[in-house]
Amino acid sequence: MNIWQEAAVSIRAERPGDVDAIRGVNDAAFGGPVEGRIVDDIRGAERWIDGGSLVAEAADGSIVGHLLLSEGDLIGDDGRLVRRIWMVGPVAVLPDRQRQGVGSALMNAAIAIARERGEPLLVLLGHASYYPRFGFEPARSIGIEAPRPWQDANWMALRLPAWNPALRGVAHFPPAFPDN
Repeated sequence: MNIWQEAAVSIRAERPGDVDAIRGVNDAAFGGPVEGRIVDDIRGAERWIDGGSLVAEAADGSIVGHLLLSEGDLIGDDGRLVRRIWMVGPVAVLPDRQRQGVGSALMNAAIAIARERGEPLLVLLGHASYYPRFGFEPARSIGIEAPRPWQDANWMALRLPAWNPALRGVAHFPPAFPDN
């Protein structure tokens, strides 16, 4: 079942036969194996979100993009878990399909899933010029601190309809992410 159709691609949840293609998209988009390994390490693990590994499928059936949603931790000032939150990334599009709306289609589908499931926010580390178009803003401005001293322009959050301003703390990506 397609979740979203845009930019001459269909967005759907990952299927078992997609693993190698997803790794290939991430390797090509990022120029190495780190992001593909992150996806592999989260797949099927505790922080895996059912239906949260999205692929962009071209009309010919090839996978040209991928986005991973996974569960991170929001830790309060007292060091205790406030709640699990959804983290976005990696987001990868084959180099020859970039700037054609594939990444936007993946992001729109991910945001729709998070809204449908009643998530209060999405958090990511990404390009300051790209993600604000989807409503992302500096996460620190809403009380969501980064696990490392990343720049405000790159550490972002998207408040969703279930947002509660009482949610505050330090966000931590799943253990599969390096330098968490």
